[in-house]
Amino acid sequence: MSDLITPELVTLDANVGTDRSSVIRYFAEQVAGQGRASKADGLYADALAREERTATGIPGGIALPHCRSKAVLVPTLAVARLSPAVDFGAKDGPADLVFFIAGSPGTDAEHLKVLSKLARSLIRKDFTASLRAAETSEDVVRLVEGALGVGAGATAEAAAARNDGVAQGGSVAGAAAAAAAVVVAAAGDAKATPAGQDPPGIRGGA
Repeated sequence: MSDLITPELVTLDANVGTDRSSVIRYFAEQVAGQGRASKADGLYADALAREERTATGIPGGIALPHCRSKAVLVPTLAVARLSPAVDFGAKDGPADLVFFIAGSPGTDAEHLKVLSKLARSLIRKDFTASLRAAETSEDVVRLVEGALGVGAGATAEAAAARNDGVAQGGSVAGAAAAAAAVVVAAAGDAKATPAGQDPPGIRGGA
């Protein structure tokens, strides 16, 4: 199991509020409660400010709120499967799968890498279906770690990605474009990008 996500950072089928600020507040308090942020209020303020600059909803009922904050002590990925779903600005409606990525200043490259890998998996219908069907927090952790290329699920997830990309073909193009926009916006927030290095891109089925 990686240090980025743990079962304690997974929430299943919960009502954590009716708007995105409530959901982000929930995540900030959860992360701080696990000792991974110094102050929930500081993390909440930074994440909400980031969300207000560019909405992080993407097609398929998904949202990827994220930020870099001085309050973060340990880079963290938290997941919530919401009931009811909450509007994060996607054109096709509210999100029931929300992924909160929190990094500290100076971790721009790793922050973008996690966001890019996760977004690339989330445009695949088999992956999101598995997340929605997961019965335990441990199941979600395994799936997410596989998408990130760590943990026991990494090999199986890579094979599934190849197969699903071939099966879906161009049907993921719209979701891929929306996911790419989230990553590009995050890259624009980074105060320092190594010279000659482009931010990570999203390609359907890649």
